[in-house]
Amino acid sequence: MIEARRGQIVIIKSPKFQDFEGVIADAQKDRLKIFYSKEYESAAWALQEGDEIFIKVHTQFGIKPSRSMVISSPSVDGELVIENSPALEISQKREFVRAAVNFRFFVKKDASLVGATSADISAGGVKFTPDEYSFDIGDIITVKLLSEEFGKNIEIEARIINSISDKLIAQFIDISEFDRDKIAGFCHKVLSERK
Repeated sequence: MIEARRGQIVIIKSPKFQDFEGVIADAQKDRLKIFYSKEYESAAWALQEGDEIFIKVHTQFGIKPSRSMVISSPSVDGELVIENSPALEISQKREFVRAAVNFRFFVKKDASLVGATSADISAGGVKFTPDEYSFDIGDIITVKLLSEEFGKNIEIEARIINSISDKLIAQFIDISEFDRDKIAGFCHKVLSERK
């Protein structure tokens, strides 16, 4: 079964209609209750019990695709119950959902604290442009994310793994699951606001 949680975004696909988006209202071992907004009501109402659908659940560990089935037809209050099936084994280039977003943060190397601007971020790492270019591939750094973006200050140990033009790519190597979830939630929020 997909390790789905309440509040995660679900994209629902069916040959009957255009894709539509919902949010998990309740996740159980065998089923997911999906809440959808009024704008997707006509697409949801096209579904009937037993219809096969394809879903993509935006989890904290990346996008998990799955084949599913409608268990209970849509209700008048905007809820749909579907089967919680095992995720399909699809090779993904990235393990975590990545959001292209610019915000300011700090990078610490040894005793130096340098300002930086993000280009994109995921729960696995960040691409950024430092205010001062004094980093090499392989450097171990501390990424200091500020509370205004994430609801709390977050400090993560990371390694510079690549550079592209004036941007550096850092992979998080020491991060708590709580902080990883905070960053994943931030990425999902950014992506959902763009739809």
